[in-house]
Amino acid sequence: MKFIFGAAALCSIISAPVFAQSQAQQDRIDKVAQLVVTAPICQRLGMTVDPAIGTKVEAAFQAETATWQVAPAIVDALKLASLRRQNAMLRVDLDTASSNARTDEQLRGLRAIVMGYGRTCMEAIRDPIFSQVITVPAGYDLNNAVTAFSDSMLEAGGLASWQTPAIQARGDMMMLAGTCRAQIGAARSDALVSQFGQTDDARVRGYYRRSFDEGLADTDLNFTLAQCNRAITNQRNDIAAAGR
Repeated sequence: MKFIFGAAALCSIISAPVFAQSQAQQDRIDKVAQLVVTAPICQRLGMTVDPAIGTKVEAAFQAETATWQVAPAIVDALKLASLRRQNAMLRVDLDTASSNARTDEQLRGLRAIVMGYGRTCMEAIRDPIFSQVITVPAGYDLNNAVTAFSDSMLEAGGLASWQTPAIQARGDMMMLAGTCRAQIGAARSDALVSQFGQTDDARVRGYYRRSFDEGLADTDLNFTLAQCNRAITNQRNDIAAAGR
């Protein structure tokens, strides 16, 4: 984002005896910083973000703050501090939530966080500055967009909303087919893929392929043939228990 302000602003403010901004002005600075930092997520959520958003927001916000009775150096320093704070908050929110999402409750928590940022994006399209650089296509559905974004973060762990127990169990079999290929041979590995990795759903099919590829690339397990046979038998049972 081009909406970044020089570190010199911090130095220029050291000698200032008073921060003259009002609470409303501070709130506006924080809101603009929040919307700038959230813009990439808005794009991931299917919104259209102007490639020149940084330049345009910078110019518009300078015009807005020109009427404030606050020294420009103070405004610049506050903007820089707020941008750093908003960036750190976003990173902590998403990194922590996605790494901890191992249960249904935690999964819902991650989705709630993404929805919160989605609502911020909806604020952006009504903001006098950001409505010029962030728009939504006709028929846009925030709920569907949040689900898709959350799923993209959780798919690798098998916790996406569409990954039923049956899909997860088959994905685990695909991983075994890759991991154990050297031990069980190409023909048997291919047979497992053919039996358990077929689907008309392109999204699920991609998940199966990636699971197989991950297993194929895993050189750390070093399963013996006996271990592979046991794992495959157990996985067949899990698939049968999971049903369709």
